[in-house]
Amino acid sequence: MLCACSTLTREPAAEPPISRATVADIDSSTIRYLPFEDVSGFQRDIAEAFRTETEDSYHVGPSGERIYNYLAVSGGGSDGAFGAGLLNGWTEAGGRPKFKIVTGVSTGSLIAPFAFLGPDYDDELKAAYTTIDASRIFIARGLLPLLWSEAVASTEPLQDLIGTYVDEKLLDAIAAEHAKGRRLYVASTNLDAEQPVIWDMGAIAASGKPDRLALFRQALLASASIPSIFPPVLIDVSADGKKHQEMHVDGGVFFQAFFIGAATDLPANIRAAHPEFQGKVQQNLYVIRNGWLTPSFEPVDRALTSITMRAIHSMLKVSGINDLWRLYLGAKDDEVAFHYVAIPAAYVPSTTDQFNQAEMNREFDFGRQMALDGIEWQVTPPGYTAPQSQITQQ
Repeated sequence: MLCACSTLTREPAAEPPISRATVADIDSSTIRYLPFEDVSGFQRDIAEAFRTETEDSYHVGPSGERIYNYLAVSGGGSDGAFGAGLLNGWTEAGGRPKFKIVTGVSTGSLIAPFAFLGPDYDDELKAAYTTIDASRIFIARGLLPLLWSEAVASTEPLQDLIGTYVDEKLLDAIAAEHAKGRRLYVASTNLDAEQPVIWDMGAIAASGKPDRLALFRQALLASASIPSIFPPVLIDVSADGKKHQEMHVDGGVFFQAFFIGAATDLPANIRAAHPEFQGKVQQNLYVIRNGWLTPSFEPVDRALTSITMRAIHSMLKVSGINDLWRLYLGAKDDEVAFHYVAIPAAYVPSTTDQFNQAEMNREFDFGRQMALDGIEWQVTPPGYTAPQSQITQQ
């Protein structure tokens, strides 16, 4: 009852349309996009990405075809160690492509900048997921502070960790790649407006604004801030000459993984940007699902916490499956070959505790070895059954 009566103060929330809000004195339409409200800025940015791209934004195949590779990294908490290991192993095995576009949600948003910059940042990615434990991510609050808190834990350690790896040098490297036509996006959730927000991290890095580093770090923290478990991130904005604060939480509220195909026509953008190119264009979307997609049996105690946690765990797993279906259907519309990989059912974790360092190292090593052995990419979503017409044609 005391919890329900306590409220922390904040600046008033900005009401929709939130596209009118200015963030860090930057035109919002150039650094973030609102899929539920207005995708025109997103469409312009993607068109610009193909118009300004340099030759190292794509690969050239043996027959002269132009190959574009895209990467989407999902949420999954400490299971992000699997994705980090997979990327490291992919580099070692050879054949890891340079990605034209990288997207990330939650723990995937923390992986995404390193994946975007490529193998030169594999060591940082490994360290970020193998040398930490829960104490480097959050501090659990005591019972008494919970009476006036907005979350059960503080993310001050996570903020410090982000600050360790995300510095001006990293932003300069991302800005350089953005100028070449490559794109890096992460997602958070505007809880007031009940809308997902796609942050253009390359545009933030390239903005040259004094607050670019702080905003970049804020967007990453917001994307990874699990509601109720971690505090929301309050982002200062201005609208109609007044100051407001947007409340942002984990992008996983809306989706575990995302891509940009639903907001724009990729083949049309490629053709418009390169009318002189008459050869074949091949597109590939790779999705790393940091978690399991298969059912797991676990007896549930008749207790509030046990029932709640099991239900949330199941909902997140199903959300990840639904996202794969959505990405698969969107890829088909955009003439993009679909590939995904997840932690297989055969892998049994040593503990269910989040951010257990020993288990994160096991998952990293497992993902790395999976890549060294040759990643068995799945090309259809879980439960997909090919129509009889396709089977007959084959």
